[in-house]
Amino acid sequence: MSHMADFAQTMANAGNLSEEAQVKAGAPMTGDMEQEHKEFVQTISRMLESGEIDITKPETFLNKPIYEQFEPEWKTKTDLALINIATLLGHIYDFYKSKQTPDSCPQLANMIEELWQMKMRIEEHGDVFKF
Repeated sequence: MSHMADFAQTMANAGNLSEEAQVKAGAPMTGDMEQEHKEFVQTISRMLESGEIDITKPETFLNKPIYEQFEPEWKTKTDLALINIATLLGHIYDFYKSKQTPDSCPQLANMIEELWQMKMRIEEHGDVFKF
């Protein structure tokens, strides 16, 4: 059977998916996140609310002594990443705090993972972020 026929058959059977399978397919916006995601979003919420980090001042995300030891090339890469990280942190925080969205759901987990990936690319060279 060709891939298209497979796909067509799968789609034809989609009406018979169990609720669990529909959740996996991304239908409803409910679901849970890993403990690690929950702890991370709670940590950044606390840091933002206490003023320890400030989305409008991305340099507040940095462990300055580590940043200062970076090679110029990695300072530049870090500086560029800060803007994207600030934007994503803002989205994560707003999503988490919004009463219109569940506190833990796949969408929030995906945003957190995207942020972790940006962070990890930089932190291969030093633990430069406070979170």
